[in-house]
Amino acid sequence: MTHEKLVAGTESPTRYTKIIRNPGAGTKYNRTYQEAGYVSRYTKTVAGGSSYSPPAPPEPEYEELVVAPNGGANLIAENVYEIGQVVNAKTAIYTGGNPETTTYSSRWQIRRTSSDGWENSNWMNTTNEKNDHSYLITKPGQIRFQSQARDGSEDPAVISSTSIKDVPFTEIGTVTIDPDSTASAVMGNQTFTAVVTGGDATDLAYKWTVRSGNAQLDTPDNQASATYTFIRDGQTQIQCAVSSANSSNSPQSNIAFVLVNA
Repeated sequence: MTHEKLVAGTESPTRYTKIIRNPGAGTKYNRTYQEAGYVSRYTKTVAGGSSYSPPAPPEPEYEELVVAPNGGANLIAENVYEIGQVVNAKTAIYTGGNPETTTYSSRWQIRRTSSDGWENSNWMNTTNEKNDHSYLITKPGQIRFQSQARDGSEDPAVISSTSIKDVPFTEIGTVTIDPDSTASAVMGNQTFTAVVTGGDATDLAYKWTVRSGNAQLDTPDNQASATYTFIRDGQTQIQCAVSSANSSNSPQSNIAFVLVNA
């Protein structure tokens, strides 16, 4: 196989002076003169040698990276979408792309309402197979699963998302204070208990306050029961508000009435 190349020093036209000697030998014009502006540039055919580097072969062409038919990410039918439940999903399968530079990962997404932005778990590395991924539900709202394939030579990534599932909010039941009405002497004390009936909320928090009158909380807050010492006579109202981060009707509260006698 032969290849054409420029002779060394002839990458561009070379302009120099050519000396013409004795053009009229034997005549009265026997003189040496010069011809300026002579241009020399030529190519020649040579055989490939040890210094010859053949051109790199063309990059292979790959099919477009896409989700395989019927290969999208999917949720398991047996899932129960409630707080405290572990749900499972399977990753997507893809075709095309460069197998040497394509990476695969997956993640879960949650949001409180459909108008809120998604909160994302970290991407988890996976393979181009139907792999299982699980998630413990800790919040109400909505949840879905995503698979991603990213070819390092292309952008953006190809993402497959499952359908969106609702995780129902819990509810706080009815709050009453026991006792709801009592009497006490000045500097006397009384213990009250917040009783919640009905509802399915389990993450209850308690906030005790003196709505009116003058009393001192003697026990730590955020307990179902609280003990108060009453400082002055007159009517005092003790209130407890019960809240839940996962409930749709948070907070709920009620009041106990105390008649303080001098």
